[in-house]
Order: sequence, then C-alpha cells, then structure tokens
Amino acid sequence: MSSLVAMTDEELSETQGQALYSLNRQDQGGLSFYTLGMEANIGLNANIKNLQLGCGGVNSGSKAGCDIDIQNVSFGCIANASGTCITIPKSDSRQPDGAVQEAQAGDKAQGQMKDFNLTNPFYQFAIKNADSASTREVVGVRIGAAEVEGPLSFGNLASFSGYLTGTANLTMRGETDVSPTCKAPANCATSAGRSQYTDASAYLGLNDAEILNWGVAYVSYRNITADYGQGKNGNPSEISRKNLIVSVNGNRVTQAQIAGIKLGGVVDDIIYGSATTDPLALRRRDIGGILGWLANGFADALLPLLRDGVANYIKDQLATGLGTTKAQLDSYVLPYNLSNVHQLNVKSNTFGLALSKQAIQYPGYVQAVNAGWSMYIPNGFELNINQKTSSLVANIAGSADARNGNITMLEAPYRNCYGSLTFC
Repeated sequence: MSSLVAMTDEELSETQGQALYSLNRQDQGGLSFYTLGMEANIGLNANIKNLQLGCGGVNSGSKAGCDIDIQNVSFGCIANASGTCITIPKSDSRQPDGAVQEAQAGDKAQGQMKDFNLTNPFYQFAIKNADSASTREVVGVRIGAAEVEGPLSFGNLASFSGYLTGTANLTMRGETDVSPTCKAPANCATSAGRSQYTDASAYLGLNDAEILNWGVAYVSYRNITADYGQGKNGNPSEISRKNLIVSVNGNRVTQAQIAGIKLGGVVDDIIYGSATTDPLALRRRDIGGILGWLANGFADALLPLLRDGVANYIKDQLATGLGTTKAQLDSYVLPYNLSNVHQLNVKSNTFGLALSKQAIQYPGYVQAVNAGWSMYIPNGFELNINQKTSSLVANIAGSADARNGNITMLEAPYRNCYGSLTFC
C-alpha cells in the first residue's frame, strides 16, 4: 500500500486539479465581495406554501408587511411529454390560456418533471473594510449561481423587494364597422349616447358628442360607424408596440411600471394611419339635415375633420380614464399589478436572493438593491397585450382596470404536483 508523500511548493504549483469549492474576492463600489462557490449542478424541484422574508424589520417604517411575500412558490414544473410546462386551471375567466392549459386539475397528461437548474451555486458575502480587522463588517449576503435556468411560478406575488424586469408587447387589432359610442341597452349609462346602429361589430363606449355642426348639417358620434387599423400592402390589420420595458426596483413594491407605450401616438396611428395601416374611414353615416348622395359627399369631404374630432375625443377619454392629461398621454407610465404575474421562465447569471444591511450593487447587477431582503430577477417574464382596439379603449376609458394595474391578465401558475392536487 502506498503512502502519502509530501510535496514542495514548486511541485504543488505545477499540479492542476479541480476543487468542489472555490473562494475568490472581487472589489467594487467600496465593498469587497467574497464568493464561496461550489462546482456542481443542482436540479431543484420544490414548492413553498408561503415565502415571507423581512416581515417588520428595517423597512417597516415606510411600508407595512414583508420585503418579500409570495404564496405558492414553485421552483420547477410538471411538463407534458414534449417538455412544455402545464398551466393549472384558471382562477379568473379573463386569464389567457397557458401553452398547455388544464380546464380542471389533472386533465392534461403529465410526462415529466422539469427542474429549476442552478449551475455552480454560490454564497457571496459583501464586506466593508475587508482589510481592517478592527472595522471589518459583513453588510450583505447573497445566494446565487453562475447560471440559473428553469420555470418559476407564483400563486400570488403580494409584495416584492429588489429588481424585476420583463418585456411587454402591445398589439391592437384593427376593426371594421365600429360605433364610437355604446350599444343600447346593455352598456349605456343614458339613452342619449346610444348608437343608432344596433348591429355594429363593436362599440368603443365613448360618450356621445357632436363632431361637427355647420347649421345645415351635423354629425354626432352615435350617427357613424368606422373602419380603422386596416392593413395595407399585405401588412396585418394591427397597431403594435413591441419590447416595452416592464420594471420593478424598490422595497415592498406591488406594481411594475410599463414605459414607452405612447398612447397619444397609438391613437394617431389608429385614426390617421401608419406606414402599415390605413387611416380611419367611415363605414356608415347618418348626416342630419342632408339626405342621399349629398350626405355621403358631405361626409367624405369632411372626413379629415371627423378624424380630428374622433382622435381628440378618444385621447380625452383615455386621459380621463387614466387620471392624466391629453398632453401627457405619450409619457404616461402604465402601472401593472405584480399579483397578475404567475409564470416566469428564468435564464440568468445574476438571479439571486440577498439580505443586505444597506443598498448594495452586487457584481453583475445593473441596479443596487435596497436594505433588507431582495430578489434579483432580470428578464423574468413577458407581458402580451393583444386585443381588439375597441376592447382596449373600453378597458381604459370605461373602467378603472388600466389605471389600477389590471390592463390585462396573465396565465395561471404552472402545475408542480402530480395528479389532481393543485399545490403540494
């Protein structure tokens, strides 16, 4: 049997090997970050009924509750045979279907478990005055990995601290034969605003008003229907805003912010046309005071003025519905409730959970996270708003949904239980 042989420093320097654990130091922002990493791949499949961190604590003076408060957290999912995560039954009929949607628990064939994978996980310690034994202080601890990838879902994200980003895609589909006002009697506050057309394809729900009144002839919103957003030169009949930034950065946040929608420009594209769509055109019209072919000619000649009237009125209604002004529509930042976010597909080298004594920008972070508990989830989700224009305008102008953070719903959480159980 051979025995161990002592090696000199020179011999050790010429020897290569791989350690299960490694330790390195990185200095930035006045702090030293010591990373204790493990050379391993961990496949995580776990459910947490209530993830509550930092309840009370240093942030309780500004906001009650917890730094992080999430119900029914699932790392990983149950997938079908092709590897697509199964979405549990909806809790709200307005939610869109998931890629593989259950109508009732357990009615979709389960083929495999899909893990939440951590490659080379680590602990990272933020040290102030690292080189001074008398004043050295640990001011932050972060748990992360060199690469994190996999499905993550939330039942209810009640409070979030840290940094969370996603993208939003807004698509408004063009329509034909749409009434600007409302349909009697279902959705009209008063009989005065009812469209005279009971068979229009959609109703924007705007209040009635005279667009033009030239004495011998007048036009009101209730007297017309219109086509808008119709594609030209082979383009689809829609107006789109792609890759809008959705962001959260702070403590105990309940809403994300969607910037760059530019709603005033959206209305202009709908009414006046764009590079890919035609301008608004009248479909049906009833010109008071003039009959027959003369009325049609009158309406066509005044179409530019009608477009101005419709555009300005829609902008006024949207601004009122959002609690802003018409001049600020293009700069309006739309709130979105985090409680609507259920499915995240994580692929990041900075995903992590941290406990910090002060605001710290950990290595790789684009923003500092505040004191207390925090999560860092970049590019975690995609918000797709794809609606008929009439539905979108009615949602914003006719209800408080948009300004209250519920412009649209998102898919229900992933299933992470076998059989008919809804949460394990």
